Amino acid sequence: MGGIKCRGSRSQQWIGAGIGLEMKTFIEEYCRIIGLLMLGFVFIFLLSSPSTLFAKTITTIDTELSHASKDAMPVRAKMDFGNNEHMRAFPNNIGGWVGSEHNTTRVAESLGADVMLMRNYVNPETFQPVIFLIVQSKNHSSFHPPIVCYPALGYTIEEEGKAWIPLRNLSWVGEPLYTQPAKRLHRRSYLTIPVKKLIVVKKSNADGKVTQRRVVLYFYVKESPFSPDTFTMIRVSALAPAEGSYDGILNLTTEFMGNTIPCMFELRKEEPVLLIRLASGSVIGKVAIGLLLLVPIATIFYPQIKRRQKSLHK
Repeated sequence: MGGIKCRGSRSQQWIGAGIGLEMKTFIEEYCRIIGLLMLGFVFIFLLSSPSTLFAKTITTIDTELSHASKDAMPVRAKMDFGNNEHMRAFPNNIGGWVGSEHNTTRVAESLGADVMLMRNYVNPETFQPVIFLIVQSKNHSSFHPPIVCYPALGYTIEEEGKAWIPLRNLSWVGEPLYTQPAKRLHRRSYLTIPVKKLIVVKKSNADGKVTQRRVVLYFYVKESPFSPDTFTMIRVSALAPAEGSYDGILNLTTEFMGNTIPCMFELRKEEPVLLIRLASGSVIGKVAIGLLLLVPIATIFYPQIKRRQKSLHK
């Protein structure tokens, strides 16, 4: 029995030695690939900003719903558009505009909306009301963009294009990421954000005369590329004269929307990458950079280091 046990022990030693040899061979054979991958991850880490690595969500505002357009702008949302409490806490007084709530229960049910805020805002200087709407839905089939919704309500689209929302109070704005030196915000007195613009009219069935005309401005909020089934739209609309120029109402709606945007968003601030932060900080930061680079470099040159150690021991 003792002999059998001894032979089993030797077999285990041979198997263990074989596995150890295979592991050593694997590490020596693939150490360069492993080291290069590690080095790539280190460079990605060092050349990223803290907000890029640790941001909870990636939020953009855009004029298009189905794809990212050239108008897409990275922002930080100050509120959760999927939270009814956040919606109810939205300011009733914005730059002199005073809001009054709409009962949206039936509208939300008909649209299949998860969260909806609809208010009339009036400026005492003009007494011209504007309708402010935030709607979020996870049901793609029931989410109707204005270009579809207004014709379904009996309107005709008279004009479609873009409008530019001026943001003259930039105290809430930081520098956008990757801003070119010539476009720094401190060289501009204001920033403009593009939004969709619709001019819609409703006509009399009897004589085809225009009975109602509206200016509609809207854009979409895309919270994360990992939740593509959640749709949020922000819309401002107001009645315009049935005939003639609508410029006065367009200016009014763009001004109001410009007042609401800082209540919801702030632009992503330009931040130094982690490499610059660590290198310009304390000695610990510089040591951390050295260690982060040393580990993958040592892995790449592991066979040479091992041979060098063996030659020194001889």
